Amino acid sequence: MLEERIAQALIKECGADSQLPLVVGVSGGVDSLCLVHCLRESGFKLVVGHLDHALRESSAAQAAALGQRMADWELPFFSQRQNVGQFALENRLGIEEAARLCRYRFLFTLARDQGAQAVVVGHQADDQVETVLMHFLRGSGLSGLSGMQPRSFLSGIDAGVPLLRPMLTIHRREIQEYCKDRGLEVLEDESNADTSFFRNRLRHELIPQLEKNNPGFRQALVRTALTLSADRQLLESLAGEAFSGTLVRTEEDGLVFNREVFLDLHLSLQRLVLRQAFARLKPDLRDFGFEVVERALAAITGGTLQTPLAGGLWVFCFESDFVIAPSTYQHRHTDYPQLTDLSVLKLKRSGKVKLNAGWELTAELMDARKFKALPEELKNHPMHAWLNPLDLEWPLEVRPMRTGERWSPLGMALKHQKLSDFFVNQKIPQTARARWPMVLCGGSILWVAGLRIAQAWRLLGDENEILHLQLHAPD
Repeated sequence: MLEERIAQALIKECGADSQLPLVVGVSGGVDSLCLVHCLRESGFKLVVGHLDHALRESSAAQAAALGQRMADWELPFFSQRQNVGQFALENRLGIEEAARLCRYRFLFTLARDQGAQAVVVGHQADDQVETVLMHFLRGSGLSGLSGMQPRSFLSGIDAGVPLLRPMLTIHRREIQEYCKDRGLEVLEDESNADTSFFRNRLRHELIPQLEKNNPGFRQALVRTALTLSADRQLLESLAGEAFSGTLVRTEEDGLVFNREVFLDLHLSLQRLVLRQAFARLKPDLRDFGFEVVERALAAITGGTLQTPLAGGLWVFCFESDFVIAPSTYQHRHTDYPQLTDLSVLKLKRSGKVKLNAGWELTAELMDARKFKALPEELKNHPMHAWLNPLDLEWPLEVRPMRTGERWSPLGMALKHQKLSDFFVNQKIPQTARARWPMVLCGGSILWVAGLRIAQAWRLLGDENEILHLQLHAPD
């Protein structure tokens, strides 16, 4: 019996506990109505959730009718109405994606509120066929071709409550027969016939044609998804190890990977690591098909400085790392001194300013006799600057370079050089130049921190005091 098959799948394949409550997402259509009826007949503890998307004139009346039916079945029922069309516009999403996101947010919030062990939905075998075919046409990898899983987590919505699908091996025909035999009145959603939606075109046009030319197509695709799902589990385990082995650090707006370690991975693992990165950064977005992954791979292999991907994500390549992040990403070099932003900082006498990633910059005035007693190694160390303090104006300024700015570095008397050219000559990466700290007095550059002092502020040998500037690297 269908009730037994669904109940067994829910426990054995989905890992549900028959003694703990479940939130069941019910639209009123044939699939969800069959699901909730079967689970009720099998004695599961249910809470029914329904989201009215406010996309159809009949939706409010259907929500009320569904609530009355659940009351007749003595099941707790929670319904919410949300303007999905407005949500889609505000978040620049397609209607289907917006409806999915709103529905799952509602169901998982309900599950948390009701102390439910999981959310259960009525996706069935024909939905699986449509999903796998959609992924195939988009050029998806193994994760897409293995289709929906009996038990999964939607990390972008709720990483702690599982989503269960116990009907993935049951076809729509069986479900329709079940509802007809028991006289279950289905609430039809007329948008399911609208072929302007891609999934509906697959359902009503392409899949019937494929089935006509190849009888058994649907069942074959379901079997393929089941087979690939087992392969996927093994590869995802290996990919998880590869992801951890290549990830250098997680930043507020991006993921930093070791490029050399990544390029040593097998091509299959490279693709899976990239998909995991996309999933972490954009868990709600499902637009990372084959072309996006291949574009990222080409950029990383070739060392392209920056390449757009999808969903607002880019890949940025640096000397030894690459980063998956939004277009606004600013690379946080930890091995170079970097300002936290582009604002001007004030450096007081015997004071310090905090830089990015634990770096600091300090200033002090030192007696010339004490300076002369210091070892030559310290006097010549790049992390220290020793300058003539004559005509100093306090506080000093610490800021990044400005477009077209010029200066006279030590050793370049009566000549000026573009700061941009100086950074090139010093082999400073382009991404590190924009926030490199410089110390100035009255608009005159004293020190490009850690690199060189200015010719005009060099020691002349007759100073009574010495200005000592120092960079402090993080521990």
